[in-house]
Amino acid sequence: MQLKENRCNIPAMKAIALAFCWIFATAAYAIEPSSLQPGNFSSLPTGSEVRATLDRGGDTVGLVTVIGHINATPQQVYAALTDNKLSTRIFKSVKENKERYRNGNHARYYSVLDFPWPMDDRWSLNDTVFYPDILGLRWNRVDGSIKVNEGAWRLFPSDQGTLIIYQVRFDPGLSLVPDWLVEYGMKKEAPGIVYSLRNYFSGQSSALRN
Repeated sequence: MQLKENRCNIPAMKAIALAFCWIFATAAYAIEPSSLQPGNFSSLPTGSEVRATLDRGGDTVGLVTVIGHINATPQQVYAALTDNKLSTRIFKSVKENKERYRNGNHARYYSVLDFPWPMDDRWSLNDTVFYPDILGLRWNRVDGSIKVNEGAWRLFPSDQGTLIIYQVRFDPGLSLVPDWLVEYGMKKEAPGIVYSLRNYFSGQSSALRN
């Protein structure tokens, strides 16, 4: 009887082992703020340049890396990026961003992303972890019409104020991702956060002067 029971458990044991392997592989492939070190990149942008690169591969659109400078301190930039009231102002493609849960440095947000016509808007429920000690943040999609939405960013002091490095891996959940949408994302959406932060702090400086 014992032998029969063990045989019956073999498929279940295999399934559990495969699940653990899948979880481990997913975690190992996650983007972490600790990996976003300036020395890990061959060259950094200078002046007002914003560098956006796309590494194609895998089963998503690819891994996007964006690096640029912002004329504000890292602490000021971190405060702006983690202020949910500013999310739709700084992240231009975000139409809605509601906090569903918060416990210390862990949060969950429901986000609606604005997609260019003729596509419908899409949504994503993201688990977010804040790293105030290293001025970083990471997020990972757990539900939504968007299939993959995960990434991280980190801030460093620079001669212009702040160097921001962020990476995102994204799959909109479409049966076919047209080339024009990828090009749109790389030219407008990917570097958009840097430009938005620059505009935000430029406006802050103007308000103080007035």
